Amino acid sequence: MKPKSTDSQSVRRKNAILGALSATVLRLTAAVTLLWLRCGRDPAGFSAKLLLILIVLDLGSIPFIWISLRTRLREIQGGEEDAAAQY
Repeated sequence: MKPKSTDSQSVRRKNAILGALSATVLRLTAAVTLLWLRCGRDPAGFSAKLLLILIVLDLGSIPFIWISLRTRLREIQGGEEDAAAQY
């Protein structure tokens, strides 16, 4: 039988990965939707430029999601959450 901390760590790892994947899919979906909305606009217009900025910001946040995931996985691996749960 596995120790309880290993089971909880694997559940935390799985949840962290699923959270990062769902956040990435959500960002990509939003970017595609904004791009679709932008296609019907005049490229020189204010709304098209605003939508382009939103698309870039949306896509620019994806690497930070994965950096955050890597940090979270290190915390889970190191047992920091297990130690904090004891208090």
